[in-house]
This record gives sequence, C-alpha cells and structure tokens, in this order.
Amino acid sequence: MLLRNLNDVRELFDSVNGTFVGVGMTAFPRIIPAYFIRPYCIVALRKTRDLKLIRKMGRLFCLEEETGGPIGDTGYTSAHLLAHSSVQKFLRTLPYPKYLLLYQNYPELESLAKNEGWVLLANRASLRMRVGVRTFFKKLLSDLHLPMIPGAIYPIEVIHVREYKDWNETVGPRFVVQLPEISQGGGKGTFFIYSRSDYQMLRERLKHNTWRGVNLKSVSIHLHVDGIPVSMALCLTRHGVLFSGVQRQLIDLPYCRDLSEDGVFCGHVWEKPPWPSTTAEQVRTQAQVIGDYLAALGYKGIVGIDFLINKSYERVFPVEINPRLTGVFPMLSLLHIEKRVVPLEVFHILEFLNVPYEVNIDELNARYAEPVTGSHVLLFLLSGGKDCAMKELGAGLYQFDSCEEKISFVRGAIDYGKIENDKQFIIIDGPPAMGGEVVQISDPHYRLCRLLFSYPVADDDGVLSSRGLKAVEWVYRKIIRGTA
Repeated sequence: MLLRNLNDVRELFDSVNGTFVGVGMTAFPRIIPAYFIRPYCIVALRKTRDLKLIRKMGRLFCLEEETGGPIGDTGYTSAHLLAHSSVQKFLRTLPYPKYLLLYQNYPELESLAKNEGWVLLANRASLRMRVGVRTFFKKLLSDLHLPMIPGAIYPIEVIHVREYKDWNETVGPRFVVQLPEISQGGGKGTFFIYSRSDYQMLRERLKHNTWRGVNLKSVSIHLHVDGIPVSMALCLTRHGVLFSGVQRQLIDLPYCRDLSEDGVFCGHVWEKPPWPSTTAEQVRTQAQVIGDYLAALGYKGIVGIDFLINKSYERVFPVEINPRLTGVFPMLSLLHIEKRVVPLEVFHILEFLNVPYEVNIDELNARYAEPVTGSHVLLFLLSGGKDCAMKELGAGLYQFDSCEEKISFVRGAIDYGKIENDKQFIIIDGPPAMGGEVVQISDPHYRLCRLLFSYPVADDDGVLSSRGLKAVEWVYRKIIRGTA
C-alpha cells in the first residue's frame, strides 16, 4: 500500500491486529500515534496537569495516579516503569499482540518483553548502546572522513593530573568536557571550560570520579566551536532514508545559568533558515552518509544527529548521534500534521512491524524539507535537592492581554493548530500535578513543562523574544512560587 497521506496511514493501521501502547515518563511525547491509530493507549509515569487533555485522544494509564504519589526522579527509565506490577497488571488487560513504542530500549526490558509477549518497536538495546557511545561516534567520523572537532577521549585520571595550561596548549583556551559514561542527553555530563577557574571547579566536582551517581572511566575533551547548534531527524526505512529539515536548537537559555552543567537542551525553533541552501546541503549530505552507515549495521527507524554550523555558515561539524526518539518529537510531527505531511513516527513504527508498505522517498523528503514555523521551550526545576511545593498550573492555551501585562487561560489545547496568534502559547507536557505537596526532587533538570509557540521565539543568536521571556517567567512564578 502506498502511503501518501494520513488517511492512507489510518487505513493501513486499521488492518493491523493488536494493541499499540506508547510508553514514556510523561504522556505528551507519545501522543502522535493517536492521530492515526485507533484504539491507542499510553502508559506514563508522571501525573501531570495535561492528562485530561491527552485522554481525549486515547486511553491512558498513569502510574503516579495509580500509586497516589511521586515515584523517582533520577535514573527512572521505561524499563523500571514497565517492570512495575501495577503497569504489568494493566497491560495484561489489553488484547494481544501488544506493540510498545519506546523512547529507547534497555537490556532488562528485552527480557521482560519476552516474558510478557510484548513486541518492542525499538532497536535492540545492544545496538542502541553501541551506537550511542562517544568512542563509536568518533571512530565513525574517522572511518567516513567527516569533519571532526579537534580533541580526543582520555582516561578520567587526566583531569586530576593535567593543568588548564596543558589543555590550553593541546586544544585551546575554550574547550568542552563531556563524560561519556553519562548516557542521558540534553547536556547532562557536559561542561564548557572558558578559564582556569572553570577548570578548577570541574576538577573539584569530579574529584571522586563520579557524576550523577555514575562511576566515570573516561572524559572527552574537545575544542569549543562558536557556532549554531542544529539537528536533523532521520528515519532509516526499508525504502531508504527519510530526513527532516535542519532545525535550530535552543541551548543554555538564561534561566539555566545556575545549573552545574552546560549545553542544556531547551527546545527548538523552526523557521525559514538563516543559512544558505549550500549549508543545509552539507548537513543533509553528512546525515546521509551517517544514516547509510547505521543502516548497514541493522539500525532501523528514527535517529537524531546534532551538528554545529559555524558563524560564517561555511562549515558543518557532526557533534553527536542520538539513537532514539529525540527531543524534537512530538513537536515536529505536530507541525507536519498541520501541513498534512505524514509524520516520521509512522515509518519508525512500520519498520518494526511485519507489514508491507510503499512510499515515494524523494517526494516525502521534499515535503519534509519545506520550512515549518514554530517553537517549543522546555522549563526545568533548576533547584534540585531542595524541598519544593509546586503550585498547580493547568495545561492548555494561554494568552497575553492587549497590553501584555497579564496572561490568562483560554481553553484546553495540546497542539500548534489551536494557537490563533502570536500572543497565545500552549503549556503542555506537564506541569506536575502534585497538589501543592512539599516534595524533594534531586535532579535540577527535572522537567516542569513545555511551552509551544506558533512563531520563532528566539532570534538567530538564540536569544528569547521579549514575549517569550515574559511567558517563561510567568510560568515559573505560577508553578514554583504560586504568584503572578
């Protein structure tokens, strides 16, 4: 069957027997299959204020609702979630076969899936873990003769024996330190070193060779390139590689300045790109080479690749592979659905099903390359380890008044199509529903919610617009301090 639009997709999935279940820490990131699969179910960990809105799209089981209180905030994965007895009890009520859409796979989850008879719509954990390590990526760049940022991976001990002046001479006065054993993305385990004092502070933090509870064996040290962080999402299919457009990332927005790590992923901006078509073609060419390499290893479905474009738009450096459903989803797919383009998650799911389908790769890639417009911004707790009483702010569509002095709730909404003008924005993927109880969350990167804007909320230098900044500050006041 040739897939040309969402109606074709719905017809195809109507012919597949069984139950499709999206699995995530929060429910919103797994929402896209609800647009083309009926019935569809989501299993989520966190109790958030958007669950009522998401339940209008399909069935939802929330573990924190079931247990009546918060469960973990660091190191908790979909493997832990699916191993919980309450989750397993719920899943056993659903018809077989059961297809589980995951953020990423884990070895312990594969054993559990075998016992429970689940089909995991994800790459093997061993392949995912192999592809995701920095040593693999560095060798890949070398083998494929792709541009490499100067630097290397060293034993962790070098941090304690080599001084800042040594790295100044080896790499440069501004460099990036990353901890390969920290597998979480979004900037975790990343530090920007601009001075001797930055380096001394890092040495103190790593004096026990541990970070985020992980024992460290190595450290990646590379030149800091002053450039534009961008990403591209690929979907490796039986018919070829599908590519998103080049999307600008928001990194280290001002409200993250007090976090101990750097390179914190805060969202995306989609707009007509400021760089020339030749730059976008460099990104596409490098992504094609990397995608073909991964496909030869047996990798299937969605993978994200991060790049840096230098300020003159002349050079492009691949930075990282993210072998999973990345932080661009589901927002990119919501924007594609608004333009009547089949979202990438469709093909990701189909690659793990024994279902034949056809697609015109060139035609679809041309649609993905068309500019879309919008933004999303992630908000974090920021003050990990402290007692926190979060006030309950409802999810949905909000609007500035005519003088932009006040913000008020308009109605429930979860996607870009409900935003009518630039004075409106959506609060979704949260906020936490904790009833004002005092809780202690150890991870400052704990996500409070996500804001959706219908326009580019940051300029070419990544600086938030005045209205975007006001929205961020207002939401923080409402959730953390309960005043606005």
